[in-house]
Amino acid sequence: MDLFTVKRLQKILDGYIAMKVPGNVRSSVRLIYEWQDNVLTLSEERPQFQERQWKRKTIVQFRLEKRRWSVYAQESNENWAPVLSIPPSPDFEWQLEQVEIDRERIFWSS
Repeated sequence: MDLFTVKRLQKILDGYIAMKVPGNVRSSVRLIYEWQDNVLTLSEERPQFQERQWKRKTIVQFRLEKRRWSVYAQESNENWAPVLSIPPSPDFEWQLEQVEIDRERIFWSS
């Protein structure tokens, strides 16, 4: 993925996270994203006070496949499966919006 695209997506995600997680709760929840080649994984972290560390829960993966963004959800066996109700799209922001709307309660149910 070219550097311009990476920087553009970082700005989109940073803005999304700033709106999704208000400043007054950032000490108890945070959203992070990680890149690996053409895969972007969005995760939530919450503090675990007994272990004095943050516990991570993956939320969604966005994969750039054939110039289109596909959305994947993690199954109970920790494998990733495509979300068939969200068709691949070249528009990353539209895909992120579909995850936020979460009509099937796949991503934000717990």
